[in-house]
Amino acid sequence: MDRRRMLMTALVAFFLVMTISFPALGANTIKIGVIGPMQFVQGKGHWNGATMAAEEVNARGGVKVGNKKMKIELVKADSNEFLNVTDATNAMEMLLSRDKVDFVVGGFRSEAVFAMQDIAMDYKKIFIGCGASHSKLCLRLAEDYDRYKYWFRLTPFNEKFLGRTSFIHLATVGTILKKSLNIPKVKVAIVAEKAMWVEPMIAAAKGFIPKVGMEVAGVWQPSAAATDVSAELSAIQRTEAPLIFTIISASVGIPFAKQAGELKIPAVQVGINVEAQKDGFWEATQGMGNYVMTLNTYARGVYPNETSKPFMDQYIKRFGETPTYTADTYITWSRSSSRPERSMPTS
Repeated sequence: MDRRRMLMTALVAFFLVMTISFPALGANTIKIGVIGPMQFVQGKGHWNGATMAAEEVNARGGVKVGNKKMKIELVKADSNEFLNVTDATNAMEMLLSRDKVDFVVGGFRSEAVFAMQDIAMDYKKIFIGCGASHSKLCLRLAEDYDRYKYWFRLTPFNEKFLGRTSFIHLATVGTILKKSLNIPKVKVAIVAEKAMWVEPMIAAAKGFIPKVGMEVAGVWQPSAAATDVSAELSAIQRTEAPLIFTIISASVGIPFAKQAGELKIPAVQVGINVEAQKDGFWEATQGMGNYVMTLNTYARGVYPNETSKPFMDQYIKRFGETPTYTADTYITWSRSSSRPERSMPTS
């Protein structure tokens, strides 16, 4: 089956579930909760992508449920999940009990999404994840399908695939440094924020780096919300590692890149830095992010399929910036649909 047919099949399947699952046939709207860290770029991506999709669907008359068409109504919920998991669970509970949404999209920090996932399952509401990568979020289905069948992951890849892709970048840059600097064995400093999703990647990196002829210089784990990482950077500088492997999804990505530049650490940063995915990263680091290479989903002028360009063009025109991957809330129900990570649940 080609990609276009796969996308259409996933879209039809999703709307079928919406039709058989939607409880309030007397209502005029379908309420979709959009949950994420709304004070950060990741949550803003959640909301922006969902807003674009809702506007498109409503402009076409809405979604057909039974014999009627229903408009999409979005409900924003700030999970504050970078700073407080309890805030995230409260936000999800309010979406389902007070706002009485029919579906939920979003979520970012794995620790918080595990808790939010359980709440959504208690209410038997479809929750489509657009941010958290921990593989167990989907593996829970194998343990208890009847309970977790309402969960789907749309984006990103789980941490295993994120690791594999990042390791390709790491090995490529390591080979270049070895040849250009004439270093027999390149040292790699691993920097990962303190979060659940990074632990499997740290373990995998420790195993991978020696296999490709490089050496682990050490592992540093600053707080995901740290604003000063000079101590970690000074320690890395003392190792003389020319390569830093980053596993960072939260706001610490900005001070890490900025302070590395201020300290003039002669090392290339490779891996994941979600803050570096946004257009404003250069300004946020005051030009110090010059040697940061990050895994990314969207980049201007790079279009992996026929639906990417119109989405990006529209997003940039509307919001004045390139979308981060959390804006994939857009493809949850828009015409540019994608296949979530697992099959649809039975009714």
